Parts: sequence; structure tokens; C-alpha cells
Amino acid sequence: MLQYIWTEFAKALKSKNSFKYILGIIAASVLANLAMIAFRDYVYGTNDGTYGYNIIMFAGGFFWLPYYTTIFISDMVFGKEYPDPFIKDRITKRLRRPHLYIGKLIASWMMLAVFVLLAVAFFLGISTLFQLSTGTLSSDVVKEFVVNVLCASPLLAAGVSIGLMALFMFEKKWKAFLMFWILTVGIARIVMILGAEPISIEFFRFLKDKVLLTPQFTTLQFFASRNVPQILISSSVYIIISTLIGGYVFCRKRIDNLPSDAAERGKAL
Repeated sequence: MLQYIWTEFAKALKSKNSFKYILGIIAASVLANLAMIAFRDYVYGTNDGTYGYNIIMFAGGFFWLPYYTTIFISDMVFGKEYPDPFIKDRITKRLRRPHLYIGKLIASWMMLAVFVLLAVAFFLGISTLFQLSTGTLSSDVVKEFVVNVLCASPLLAAGVSIGLMALFMFEKKWKAFLMFWILTVGIARIVMILGAEPISIEFFRFLKDKVLLTPQFTTLQFFASRNVPQILISSSVYIIISTLIGGYVFCRKRIDNLPSDAAERGKAL
């Protein structure tokens, strides 16, 4: 099992999509700093609110953006085609379908950990270079940013789990991506609108404050609003539910739903 997880992780890490995702992290870091400079030089006209530490503070309220991209991380490990459970090799010959699913999920979380570490390093490094004229970043600002990232990690891990569930539910990837964004963006935004002022329906307000993952990202920016126990509990619930659903669908995948050559192999077993 451990060898299978490492193989899936190493294969995803070396993929073209992995390098594209890293380039996306770098591009996002550069654009965020350019936006801060443009705001300072062309809109606001002064340094007030646009010092180097401000961009680090503001970043804590925008972790929902990478959350929407977590399905790309799941897809790197998932592979180009729907996994054929009847194809066995030296590593997978003793693994059953639940092992294959859990192995890919753990490998996806390992990929997430790599990207989180790279994002922290690139963002802090690029921000330091762009904001040299406004002063260096203090250790307290960097420490607070790292704490925010750690608090956001369970939510991002839940996003990866939801993404893998969607990929295992549909053999056509566009359907999986569509379902993921309907769940994480479409439905979440509708609930947030109905639960916020001026509509503020009590049921949807409860869902917004206690159930949805997306609003919890906005609480990370300030210590007073950060609710770590809720983040851990809600993320765990989403991970468990999505894993059960995705694993069930994969385990119940019928032979006649797979390509003809896989079906023949399955009947021969």
C-alpha cells in the first residue's frame, strides 16, 4: 500500500499538470503584488494600507481561491483515464478497490502538502522582492501568515477529497469538474446569499455559518474570527462523506460500464 501511494505521488509530481500548477502559483503571487503596487501608485496615491505586510495580511482572506482549484490536484493523481480495477501490476496486484481509492486520496493530500509549501515560499519570497521599498516583512507577520495557511490546510484537504469523489463518480472529466464547481461554488454561493443580509433566512444562515466550508476561509484573516475547532470538524465531516461516496461508486462500478477489453478481463477473473 505504501509503495502504491508513493508511486502515485511520484507520478503526479512529475506530470506536466504539476508544473503548470506551480507556474499558476507563481503567476498568482506576482499578480497579487502588481495589484497592490497599482493600487498604491495609481489609485490610492500613498503607501497607507499598501505596505509589504498588508498584502500578507490580506492574503489570509483569499484562500478560497486555491480551494476552487483543488480538483486539479486530485486530477493529477487520478490520471488521464478512469482507473481500471482489473488491471493489476507488481504494485497493485494485492490491492482491492478501496485500497486503490484511499491510496490515490493520500497521494493527492501529499501533492497538496507540496503545493502549500511551495505557495508559502513563493508568495513570501515574491512579496519581499516586490515590496522592498515599503520595508521588510517582520517575523510576526510571516508567522501569522503561516498559521493561517496551517488553519486553511484542512479545508483545502476537504476540497481535494471532494474533487477526487467527483472524478470517481463520472468517467467523463468535464462532468466531474462541473459537479465539483457546482458543489463548491454554485450551491455554496446560493446558500451564502440566502443566509446573509438582507435576505438572511434562518436555515440558510445556519448552513452558511456552521456547515459550508467556503465562508470559513474568510475567518482566517483575523484571530478573533478564526474558529479552528469548527474548521477541523467540518473538514473531517466533508472528507469522510466524500470518501464514502466516491469509494462506494468506485467499488460498485459494474464491469459492463467499463471498456470492452476491461470487461473481458473482469469476467475472466
